[in-house]
Amino acid sequence: MGDAAAIAQILGAIPDEWNGTTFKNDNLLGREGFARNLTKLLSHKTETGEPITTTDLVNLGNAEDYLRVATNVSTTLEFFLARAKGYPIEQVFTFGSKTMSIVAVLINSAPKTVHLYSGNQTSLFEPEELELFRLQGKLEVHNGVPQPHPDEIVLTLPTEVTDPTIVDGIVDSHFFYINNPAKIKPADILVIRKRMSIPITTPMALEELRKLAGLPSEEPELPSQTELEEFYGHLQTLSGTAINANAYPIVFTAGLPSTAALWATLAIQGGGDILMSSTAYGGSSQLADIVSSSRRNLRKHTFDIQGIHTKIEESIEISLNQLAASETLGPIVVLFVEVPTNPDMKVPEVSELVRLAVEFRNKTNTRILLLIDTTFAPASQVLKQIYDLAPELDAMVFISLSKSVSRGLTTAGTLVANHTSFTTNLLQSIRIATKTYDTGAKPDQLRKLVDNHRGVEERCRIAYEVARDVGDNLINVVKNICNFDMPLEFPTKEQADKGFSSPTFSFNLPPLPGGSYEQNAAIAQRFVDLICEHPEYKPCVSFGQDNGLIYSTVPATSTQGAIKEADKAKQAVGGVQLVRLSFSPTVSVEAASRALAEAVSRIYTQ
Repeated sequence: MGDAAAIAQILGAIPDEWNGTTFKNDNLLGREGFARNLTKLLSHKTETGEPITTTDLVNLGNAEDYLRVATNVSTTLEFFLARAKGYPIEQVFTFGSKTMSIVAVLINSAPKTVHLYSGNQTSLFEPEELELFRLQGKLEVHNGVPQPHPDEIVLTLPTEVTDPTIVDGIVDSHFFYINNPAKIKPADILVIRKRMSIPITTPMALEELRKLAGLPSEEPELPSQTELEEFYGHLQTLSGTAINANAYPIVFTAGLPSTAALWATLAIQGGGDILMSSTAYGGSSQLADIVSSSRRNLRKHTFDIQGIHTKIEESIEISLNQLAASETLGPIVVLFVEVPTNPDMKVPEVSELVRLAVEFRNKTNTRILLLIDTTFAPASQVLKQIYDLAPELDAMVFISLSKSVSRGLTTAGTLVANHTSFTTNLLQSIRIATKTYDTGAKPDQLRKLVDNHRGVEERCRIAYEVARDVGDNLINVVKNICNFDMPLEFPTKEQADKGFSSPTFSFNLPPLPGGSYEQNAAIAQRFVDLICEHPEYKPCVSFGQDNGLIYSTVPATSTQGAIKEADKAKQAVGGVQLVRLSFSPTVSVEAASRALAEAVSRIYTQ
């Protein structure tokens, strides 16, 4: 069977699950493991002449658990691109950006110079774009065919190459091919793609696969300007600032590219200090490590949120006081706070955050930007709460739109500025970085967002009520079976009434009486495995989906893979790790509670 015929059969049999953004996180294969299974499948089908079925594709397994890392569809495209050009799959990457592969090489090549050859293309980048690229490392752009630079890195756009051995990597629009893995390490490129970009989106990957199979194009319907403006205005309303067409939010391919563009913009403007939780959203902490290590004028600092006795406001105050005493304080401090926090589901008092920010500004005469991550509660209108307390305070909202706003149908992220001249001007500068890095949301992503953002307020309210009722039942079950008063990390009714109506709660089950360290350390994952035997539960890292499922995970072993072991340990209570459950608005409280009760009973009475 030729590759074109195989691709056509795969396209006709793709499982529904492959079209999502989150995938089962048990027994993940990685891109290489998935490719091995696909190779075996194609060989078997060639020998037998049997068609490729949906069951065959389901049985391949999953490359990764989240679209921002990789999907089965993007990996399938990379597999066939690699076969066509004779590369191992680990040396072939798709990017949801035409330029982020260059950034990935720059970051990982310092202090070596990266030489990019553009063939016949002239004026490849504007001066301001080159300035942004050179934040990451040394970049020289040349016209013509590649020339040898044996002690440095050579990249080229697709062009005639007289000697392929002098080229270390090929940048071909959304595709990146590594010629020399000794100089450009695939694992390093994967980290940057995961933290600052995404693979090619699923609709884009499907379109490329159709091209390879010789099938007709199926381009998505583009959103109209009216639809986009309604969506941008809704994001401003959700965040609590007036609709302002001159400062519409920027929408990115995912959450992390949003903050990556912010950090790059601040670096261009003189740098600063970033103060954030050590367990911040899905790799934000690791992203800040990357940018602070590659850009000398950005410094990352952390505060703790873990543990039932930790007060977030006190941790922040201690860290701000330490920063105030620093002799290397930059021109701006960004206080980056999740409300609610991930995965602890704590809700710091907005009034306290504002007080701390204003006091720091007045004490140090340093600009402070209050950046609030409202991913778990996108309808909080937190910018209005900040305005009512300190109308002159610079503030922005970050939201991962991959969750409740899109109903989990696409990845995306956004930055929303409040009304101050500083933040609205900063947003315009971030647009330059977004264009340079090509990390703005793609047409298929915008299509899903404009189709699904309406009603997010009501969806979050209902999902919160479902989570509250199931949580109350879980507390009662643990009390009855274990005689243990288990606290639930979850917004209170008062906090929900202020807009922080998260559909997610987290908790630490009690340790086994007389249990060993190993037994207690295994409780959280065993609990998740047990509840995921029920159809209402899915072992997955995400939340905010509107599909009747409950997303269940042990954050220390999944979403927080980049978090230090010491920080993971702080989340454990009595040796038992944190479990996080996230609810859809249409979940059956009775069925969900019954599964939890059964799992508790099996762990503590059998």
